[in-house]
Amino acid sequence: MQMTVYETRKNNLLNMLEFYENRRAFCEKLGVEYNHLNQYLGKNSKKNIGDKFAEKVTEAHGLPLGWLDHPQDILTIKNIVQSNHATDNVVSDKKIRNKSTNHPSIDQNDVLRIVPLKNILKMSKGEELAVSDNIEEVKNINLPAGINNPIAYLIRGTGFSKPYRNGYAIVCEFAGIPIPGEEVLIFCKDGSIYAGEFQREEDILISIDSVDGSNDRILKDKIARISPVKMFISPSQIK
Repeated sequence: MQMTVYETRKNNLLNMLEFYENRRAFCEKLGVEYNHLNQYLGKNSKKNIGDKFAEKVTEAHGLPLGWLDHPQDILTIKNIVQSNHATDNVVSDKKIRNKSTNHPSIDQNDVLRIVPLKNILKMSKGEELAVSDNIEEVKNINLPAGINNPIAYLIRGTGFSKPYRNGYAIVCEFAGIPIPGEEVLIFCKDGSIYAGEFQREEDILISIDSVDGSNDRILKDKIARISPVKMFISPSQIK
């Protein structure tokens, strides 16, 4: 039986909370009262998550409007929360440093941020792309400002040339709207992943020039999110 949009919102919200230290930390992220959240999640609560609260969730996490209305897989939700935690921690550390030294940065837009390299993007010819947790030594990547909700992937596999080469890393906006000619990762609701150069958006399709040399046309209804690639990083630049 298909879930209603309200059941889907609640299920996604509960899954997001699994990756927060506690519900109060989630409320602080959204800027809402703790009791407000519990109105939707209490055992006997019959109050539905409305459009305004759903929008608070998506805005706070840098997600597109309506994201909460569609079933999301656990790995996707985990990546969202971890990416937000990383960005929040760097912002918090910067505020503490500025307060303690009383010496503001000359140009806040040039302040470097850090994103952890926690994900492996497996890419080999003849095999489907897949994402898994990075069980190697987790490293950090310095990021310039301007990349919204960043997430990094370490590429592992054989058969592809630069920039999708084994040992390279890519940094994406977790969810965004690509421009023609931009490299993208496309994550589908069935768990499949596509990578390549974004070509165009049609009424019901997204077209990309795939890394395997084919032209892939992907139905929009099947897409969970599109992650525009913003940086390629060689192994020597990964610290």
